[in-house]
Amino acid sequence: MNWPAAGFGVLGLLCLLLAGALATAVMGARSFFHDRSELRLRPIDPDRFADENASLPATGQPRIVIFGDSRAHQIAVSRKAAADWQVVNRGVSGESSVQSAYRFKSDVIDLKPEAVIIVTGINDVVAAANLPAMERAAVTNLKANLSRFALEVSGAGAGAIMSTIVRPTTPRLIRRPFWSDRVYGITEEVNAHIRGLASRDVLVLDADAILVGNKATLPARFATDEIHLSKEAHDILAVHLDEMLRHRLSGAAAAR
Repeated sequence: MNWPAAGFGVLGLLCLLLAGALATAVMGARSFFHDRSELRLRPIDPDRFADENASLPATGQPRIVIFGDSRAHQIAVSRKAAADWQVVNRGVSGESSVQSAYRFKSDVIDLKPEAVIIVTGINDVVAAANLPAMERAAVTNLKANLSRFALEVSGAGAGAIMSTIVRPTTPRLIRRPFWSDRVYGITEEVNAHIRGLASRDVLVLDADAILVGNKATLPARFATDEIHLSKEAHDILAVHLDEMLRHRLSGAAAAR
């Protein structure tokens, strides 16, 4: 065997792998800082979707609004759900529940939906875990916002589907210096609150139980980074959402 040639081959392969990892990290960082830059310029923007809201067509389908953060923005619905419902996505990457609360009326209640899927809280939880002095206040505010969202949707005569917060996956080494494992305990605390909101008009999609179960963190195959979910994860949740949306449609039809 030509050992020098083999060594250069291995070195070349390692360089390619390193270049691929670096490119992925750069693209992720670019997306992250783009989102954060936009939030710094427009931290609270109840009119973010004003033009889109004003021009929503009347399709004759019942309307469902998906509301929350980047997990809401990325949420998937099945083809059948997309055919049965007018799906309106009002998820904003990087937003906390504190920020999204300012646009809840304009982006949810004023659109007169038949159902609302609420997916929010992960940004509150991560921030709370990294700021111990503000943790209790942040958790209290998050719980209050979630309760308010559920109450206002029910009060508007719509059905709410509240998602529990999916625990993050094990952080990468590069994220470790800026990470606190307190995030997992806080997530469990808030999820207990979300489950307690369940009622006739408020269904709970227990996304954390479905994807994480009795594991400590989100399995790697369900994650694209620490907090975002993979397509496989969203597809699994879409199956459960289908059943909830069928339940809502049949209930609405019976009420008429």
